[in-house]
Amino acid sequence: MNTETGEVHEVVDPDAEDYVPYDMPGGYGAVSNRIGLAVLNKKSGLTPTDRDVLELHVKGPEKRGDVLRWSRQTMADWIGVTPRTVSASIRKLAKAGLLFEAERHGRTIYYRSSPHYNSRAGGRQQRQDAKAYRLPVVPGLPERKETA
Repeated sequence: MNTETGEVHEVVDPDAEDYVPYDMPGGYGAVSNRIGLAVLNKKSGLTPTDRDVLELHVKGPEKRGDVLRWSRQTMADWIGVTPRTVSASIRKLAKAGLLFEAERHGRTIYYRSSPHYNSRAGGRQQRQDAKAYRLPVVPGLPERKETA
């Protein structure tokens, strides 16, 4: 600690046994605070399962910003609910604009999270993606009018 300024500095020894690097594999997403907090609000109308399904689409093991190509059964097994519950959550999240259809393979539809909610793309790509999708409306909360 610098006693003159009060700044705290962390000294890290990468050779130490307990050193954990923070460059772990996986995507880092930019989450909209306003929409993220609305999703967490108890008045949102979203259940914990809805939020789990949404987070699977955000943090799923697919490539950067890609589509979650898991079956409803796989998602259900991962979260601990039934495939029917997962399907109902996906319908609710898609209606709210938090998930968007990304691919169709026969009768199977795969979704991706809204770039307004979370994106793993870079800033320029995220802005382009956001222009192409409608702004999500969390089911139980009234739409907030933007002020200039």
